[in-house]
Amino acid sequence: MTTINWQKIKHIVVLGLGKTGVSVVRFLANKPSLIADVRVFDSRENPPGLEDAKAIMPRAEFNTRHWEIEDTLAADLIITSPGIDSREEPLTLARDAGIPVVGDIEIFAQNVDFPLVAVTGSNGKSTVTRLVEFIGQQAGKNVVAAGNIGLPVLDLLQLDSKPDAVVLELSSFQLELTEKLRLKAAALLNISADHLDRYNALEDYIAAKQRIFNNADTWVLNRQQQDTWPHPITGNVLSIGKDAHPNDFGLLGGNVDKSSGPVAITYAGEVVLRADQLQLQGVHNLLNAQAALGLALSLGISIEDAVEAAKNFDGLAHRCQLVSQESGVLWVNDSKATNIGATAAAVEGLRPAITGRLLLIAGGDGKGADFKELTGTLDKVDILLTIGKDGPKIGQLFNGSRQVNDLVQAVELAKSLVQPGDMVLLSPACASFDQFDNFEHRGDVFCQAVEAANGNRA
Repeated sequence: MTTINWQKIKHIVVLGLGKTGVSVVRFLANKPSLIADVRVFDSRENPPGLEDAKAIMPRAEFNTRHWEIEDTLAADLIITSPGIDSREEPLTLARDAGIPVVGDIEIFAQNVDFPLVAVTGSNGKSTVTRLVEFIGQQAGKNVVAAGNIGLPVLDLLQLDSKPDAVVLELSSFQLELTEKLRLKAAALLNISADHLDRYNALEDYIAAKQRIFNNADTWVLNRQQQDTWPHPITGNVLSIGKDAHPNDFGLLGGNVDKSSGPVAITYAGEVVLRADQLQLQGVHNLLNAQAALGLALSLGISIEDAVEAAKNFDGLAHRCQLVSQESGVLWVNDSKATNIGATAAAVEGLRPAITGRLLLIAGGDGKGADFKELTGTLDKVDILLTIGKDGPKIGQLFNGSRQVNDLVQAVELAKSLVQPGDMVLLSPACASFDQFDNFEHRGDVFCQAVEAANGNRA
């Protein structure tokens, strides 16, 4: 799309409120050259941020109903939330009529004047984004995380002092709506079947992810997933992987897939960071650390400074988070594992950390995923407890699995089955919305249930 000429736009439609929608309204309200009328739509009866948005831009029209075809076709510009399916007829017809349909990332990209790096992938985005932010700050730079995590990007444009750099976590939905995002470096961590309720085919999902490289100088790519690499490659490739590599990042020592023996991260053929120096657990997090180090290099941070900072990063809640080691049993909260690939990474990455059995709690809303892809992962599991709407579909793949009513019951049953040396891993391979508000709620319930099961009731 061409650069937005705000002085020529007469009619703007904003779809969706919440944090992102409110930041869009704030951006429009603070734009002195804007003469357009602004109509805001949210299909929820009492959407989050409605009163804030009204106070920010009293002249805008706010509608708590679904937008219709006539609403979108009357616009000169549509700014939509990434949570709204771009295949909706009002949006499809608007695009066919030549009306620009963009998200907040595209508006940000057309107005930003500080360095950007970005991360996408099915799994690990938040960990890598926060690790890059942490490395930058430890190196004395004002690096800020934004996008799908942290501040809404448009709010960054309102800050009194500019950051030295911004690291963006970007979903496929955000990338669909983005054309002009200029990046010093972009990372595509991995691809696994996810959000297939929003895409007609896996290839469409991959293509959306690959858009992150459209205007990126350096491309951080996973050597073990070369089928997801965009073609042709027009950027400078900095690859990551489970194997050693003479020029890029890699792993050295031991059998990485079975993880026997020491493992270290290498860069340009030299060991730069031992696995036991990282607080992050699992082989998948060694790959995440490689990506973060690569992005940090693109921001002018030395490999030595980046490595020293990475040693002190203790990870994020709900992502392979160690909850308890009571009585020699490891309880791990990986509630953020909302797809098959995330659970596969957690099981394969954490299995070597235990001497006993692995008990997996999985299930929820599978979002149309083919759970047969979990078969190889389940071979590494000793006990399987399933929960939620699609728990039985996962249970069918494992002899002796047990479906329980809810997560609390799963924890209580797990407590009765485990012994010292075992690990209980909540890694659902599913979204949480069938039983919980979100993955954080699910993880919190797990943590509380673990405390109660171990006799640590408040």
